[in-house]
Amino acid sequence: MAVGEAGKEQFRNIIIEFRNTHIVAALTGLFQFRSQIIGNDEFQARGGVDTTTQKSLLTHLQQCDKWRRVISYNPDPDSLEERVKQALDPANLIAGTPKTGQPPDQPLQPSVNPFGGDEVESAPGQLLQLPWAVDGSNPDIPINSMLNFRSGVGFVMLQACDSAIVGWTRLESRFYTRWITIKDSLRMYSHYMQLLEYLTIFGGDRNLLDFPAGVQPSEEPRGPGNAPNMVGETSGASAIKSTA
Repeated sequence: MAVGEAGKEQFRNIIIEFRNTHIVAALTGLFQFRSQIIGNDEFQARGGVDTTTQKSLLTHLQQCDKWRRVISYNPDPDSLEERVKQALDPANLIAGTPKTGQPPDQPLQPSVNPFGGDEVESAPGQLLQLPWAVDGSNPDIPINSMLNFRSGVGFVMLQACDSAIVGWTRLESRFYTRWITIKDSLRMYSHYMQLLEYLTIFGGDRNLLDFPAGVQPSEEPRGPGNAPNMVGETSGASAIKSTA
């Protein structure tokens, strides 16, 4: 998949090539969160979001943070020998035991701490390219100059989200094949806490701000050059001269 040029504007410092597949997985949720901010009519029409939208965005943010927790380096406290025995036990096969083909007596259960082979050193993986074009060529991932936010809250949230996206790609853990270090996990946690604070402080029905004069010059049916109070030198039209 073509990724276009390196990032522009708020994405200018993004790293578009690295090894860590888990970082790509974590970014998927953030790009979905970003699309909710850009496409939501609350940010386009009013200064803030209603309570229903606030709860929806919080759910998306919670899912993003779930990825962060799951892919953080956190080896299981059980001994490696026990973990290997469980992994080789035919009773733990997902598709049933080899002899009968029936469902296993003890199906696979997630461990208390995510186990992705963190107890053993992994072989280096191949370099990956960021599967999203962040140079403005993808209309679904617009950059700042392509947007027209009426809501300062929405714009600030978008910048915080994009900062988190860039932050993920610049972690030292990008050199690993899958997991991220505890300290890198905490670094991304701070990004998510910032988004949470914005949603908590400025979100909800009580924080909505309406724009009574909601029509902008560019939206006028007569065009921006003939919008009310805009006919003059600044609009490119000739001002009416007095004959007196």
